[in-house]
Amino acid sequence: MSNMPESIPDAIVTDAHLLRGPSLSGYEQFHFSHNRIDHPVYHRGDRGHPPILLLSELAGFAPGLLMFADRLVQHHYQVYLPWMFGSFAKRTPLRNAVRLCVSHEFARLKAGVSAPITDWLRALSLYISVQNQNARLGAIGMCLTGAFVIPLIIDPQVKAAVAAQPSTPLSLLYRYFAIRTRIIKALNVSDEEIIAARQRLNEGEAHMFACRFRADRICPSEKLEHLQHEFPIGLEVKEYGGVDWRNSLNRRPHATFTKEFRIAGEDVDDTHPSRQAFRDLICFLDKHLRA
Repeated sequence: MSNMPESIPDAIVTDAHLLRGPSLSGYEQFHFSHNRIDHPVYHRGDRGHPPILLLSELAGFAPGLLMFADRLVQHHYQVYLPWMFGSFAKRTPLRNAVRLCVSHEFARLKAGVSAPITDWLRALSLYISVQNQNARLGAIGMCLTGAFVIPLIIDPQVKAAVAAQPSTPLSLLYRYFAIRTRIIKALNVSDEEIIAARQRLNEGEAHMFACRFRADRICPSEKLEHLQHEFPIGLEVKEYGGVDWRNSLNRRPHATFTKEFRIAGEDVDDTHPSRQAFRDLICFLDKHLRA
């Protein structure tokens, strides 16, 4: 397990004008570098509000992610969005899956191995906290990045971590044929970092929220059961909808806070699973970041 950096060794790169990402309306951006990994980071929200590090799902830096970020800002949070992979402002899940399966930064999405990108995220989370007067920080991972929040819990600035439909490594046999395999409950996090995160939760220094839709076959129930086994203290688990529920496209739901929220439309009531999930998320964040 890598130690938490006491300072930001690389911080924002000095020649950031050469490495800037595309502009995004309503967002400031900076380029963050650590241990030879560097990516643009987009920021939106009032500096006086609690900061949240929001990680994209397999779809990438997509419109659904930006809509989710806007909702968090509307609830008086500031959001930091790193652009780590995928096309800019486009949804490209299949292309991203192919590329990330051979990516060293993402440890080829192997079970039991923490990706090098999580060290970069830990350094970024420290930088964000320092830039906000050592504020307590929230971190939200989804789908591909769902379990990435576990290494972040190790560091004292991260107080509230959200693992939304953690899916990696993915069991295609279960996804398409409902055949359960050993990999179905695995997480792409090292045992060493799980132990360190468990200690923080046991001591009440951090808290975690994990969620999924019951009908989801990309994130099976075994993923959350594994989390409950590893983190018996400090973890809140929620599941939404029935096992036979289908979304408005008559498909199995998956993306808790992004696609499912968006395609449900504006006319659904508060009992819709996506609305229940978002309401529980805000309650969790308010409880642990605003005290």
